[in-house]
Amino acid sequence: MNKADLTEKLAAQANIPKVRAAHYINIIVGAIQEALVSGEKVTISDFGTFNVSNRRQFKGHNPKNGSEILVPPRRIPVFRAGKGLKDALNS
Repeated sequence: MNKADLTEKLAAQANIPKVRAAHYINIIVGAIQEALVSGEKVTISDFGTFNVSNRRQFKGHNPKNGSEILVPPRRIPVFRAGKGLKDALNS
């Protein structure tokens, strides 16, 4: 399922136009993104938690020539499924 599929499903279930459904999805995704950028954790009950993890710097290898390179530290998004989602997947 992609964003367009999700938009169609929301529009059908909420009985709203697809344009409005797409707008609502963009608002939600934007709010989650803003919270993660500012270092906040986003929890949606029974679905899961979005968080930011800090990866430290490490030595890697260039696959083209095998030379050693230093991969800089970075922040990555992490999603941890909640109990409701886990139960739904395993029922």
